[in-house]
Amino acid sequence: MFLFGEYRARLDTKRRFVMPSLILTLLPEGARADFVLQRSPDPCLWLYPLSVWRMELERLYQKVNPFSTEGRSFLRLYQAGAQPVSLDSEGRLLLPKPLCDYAGIQSDIVLLGMKDRIEIWAEEQYTAWKAANEAHFAEWTQKFLGEAP
Repeated sequence: MFLFGEYRARLDTKRRFVMPSLILTLLPEGARADFVLQRSPDPCLWLYPLSVWRMELERLYQKVNPFSTEGRSFLRLYQAGAQPVSLDSEGRLLLPKPLCDYAGIQSDIVLLGMKDRIEIWAEEQYTAWKAANEAHFAEWTQKFLGEAP
């Protein structure tokens, strides 16, 4: 699965938004209704199809030692920030208030397809992030996609 693109949406008064149909067309048939919403290390949220979230947790538990204090603390923080969410019959997704507060989301949002997840940003946060980083695009393109010396 490869999700990509930038999409805009607006929350209603109940913190719901209509999932853009173009994103849904990029998801496999069985991954279009049930998701897990997770805090990101950036000021945004990650939305995983449920099947991808399960694989992410498997990978996480293979990498992080749950018998170390730091490992347990990380796993708690990582998983405590996650909540299951589902599209309703109108194709809307409800963003829980604690997660909206974490990401600074109030009304206008930007959704970014990022391979196997969707990032959900407050539009103001995303605009500021993009302005601060866009100047590096050419440099990063060469660094990450250019040929090795």
